[in-house]
Amino acid sequence: MPRGYHLERGEVRAAARAQGIAGMVLRHWGRHAEARDQLTAAVEVLQADPDTDTVRAMAELAGVAVFAGAPDAGKLSAEALALGQALGVDAGQFVVLFVLRGIYLSTTGKRREAVAYYREAARLAEETGDNIALGRALLNLADDLTITAPVAAAEAARTAAGHLRRAGNWDYLTSAITNLAQALLMLGDWDTAEEELTQAADSSGQADRGQIACYRAWLAALRGDTATSETIMAGLRDLRRSEDPQEKSVVSVVEAFAAAARGEPEDALRHARETLARAAAIGISSEFLRWAWPLAARATFDLGNTATTRELLVLLDDSPPGHLAPMQKAERELVRARLAASDGDQDATASFATAISRLREHSTPYHLAHGLLDHAQHLTRLGDTDAAEAAIAEARGIAERLRCQPLLDRAADLTPARPQV
Repeated sequence: MPRGYHLERGEVRAAARAQGIAGMVLRHWGRHAEARDQLTAAVEVLQADPDTDTVRAMAELAGVAVFAGAPDAGKLSAEALALGQALGVDAGQFVVLFVLRGIYLSTTGKRREAVAYYREAARLAEETGDNIALGRALLNLADDLTITAPVAAAEAARTAAGHLRRAGNWDYLTSAITNLAQALLMLGDWDTAEEELTQAADSSGQADRGQIACYRAWLAALRGDTATSETIMAGLRDLRRSEDPQEKSVVSVVEAFAAAARGEPEDALRHARETLARAAAIGISSEFLRWAWPLAARATFDLGNTATTRELLVLLDDSPPGHLAPMQKAERELVRARLAASDGDQDATASFATAISRLREHSTPYHLAHGLLDHAQHLTRLGDTDAAEAAIAEARGIAERLRCQPLLDRAADLTPARPQV
């Protein structure tokens, strides 16, 4: 072991640097607890006479805390940045520090601050011509922009992918591609998302591994291709063993949509709630929670579990409004409309109209289609067959464009039978 070799020679600082590198490797393997132990010990030694090695080790330690959702993530990321400024580190290290601080701010709902950090990181990286640093800043910028501006997010993610391909950095390129895929899913451009994921998987030779594979499984589950989704997920042993909350969340959200496609609302709810339980670690408006919350709410509705539906509403209601994604607010309106309709509330029709309007503006085509079908059910109960058929027809059109079989099946089930002439 390099650390042991240095200790034998009495090179304590060199041993600490080696320990810091070991901690960095462990973090990237998803072994957060071991990484934290190694990095904490390294920082204790390196802080005695701070230099760029100290900043690097502190940044890695802060990274473990940020990605694990640890309580001291804010403190550690701020301290690393403060030391970097005190020592006047180079632009490359500032990019790392700004991105890390941005990720922390994003997970705690401070998205506007996070975007500012990412943009400054991107500016510095562009000035120095560092493709890897620029790609890293832009892929994180894309992640935050997806919440409110998916078109701009897709552009940022594509640009990040271009820089990272030129640099040959597959790890960050994976994140750029998945962020691009997420923006495309939000926009309803599922075919392009599939093309991007397939191309990335083929070019890397890792079609059945990692987050690219998980996103391919997610898209397959959304479209109702549970066989493909389950086959892909069966091979993701390393991802399943990871301690990283984001990696655990992408697995659970894929399993939730696969269960929903199989018509198993109990399992869909269980996996969706596993994702929601990580809100403190990855942020209430993260991509996985944006998709898991509506799915959980729909599963509870299908199960007639009003108590759990109200618990899900509390999860959003207890969050600061500015921390929620616009689509989560729109989905909350839809859930309230469904509850009002099931309670026989006379305001249910107006509630549905408000919810559908907000879904059109702030949510995804997929979620809009489900909302239209919810509205159609309500209109049918009221005897307004023509309006119900119009809502079903619009939802069916969306489902056809997405090639989403579960939506097509639901639309077919709701279509009223017409007498033959």
